[in-house]
Amino acid sequence: MKGLTSLERIIVESLGKHGQTFERIQEHTGLQENVCFNLLQALILKGIISFEKKTYQINRNISPLMIEEKNGQEAKKAESLEVIEAIADMKDDKLYRFQKIALDEKDEKIFKAMLHNLESFLKEANEKSQSSTLLKDKKIIFWGMSDVQKVVKQIVKG
Repeated sequence: MKGLTSLERIIVESLGKHGQTFERIQEHTGLQENVCFNLLQALILKGIISFEKKTYQINRNISPLMIEEKNGQEAKKAESLEVIEAIADMKDDKLYRFQKIALDEKDEKIFKAMLHNLESFLKEANEKSQSSTLLKDKKIIFWGMSDVQKVVKQIVKG
């Protein structure tokens, strides 16, 4: 995979703009010591991060082409699939619904308005709690809607 794995992306996200020590990264992400260390080493080898003065930092000299490769649509799609698969495989402590629903035109408009309100709420909630919440304590929320016919065509298309 050309993009970052979900776990690598968690490490990069935990570094932020100022970098972090190993201990802080581990605390922030909740990763086991050996997993955290191995991911950091992999990111150093990929040229994504650097290690100086006991601090891991995002490499500020990454080329725009490499940034697109790591953050582009294909990378985001692969990460989303990895996360959704992990959630679907969880045996406990999950709360999600996946259903085919019949909606008339009016109800579809209402649902889209509700999704818009949900996005606004989530954006505000995230901004309010971002600085006081450790990365490992954040929630993964996903939602969306499509037509069954379009999904079937995509499945057939591959």
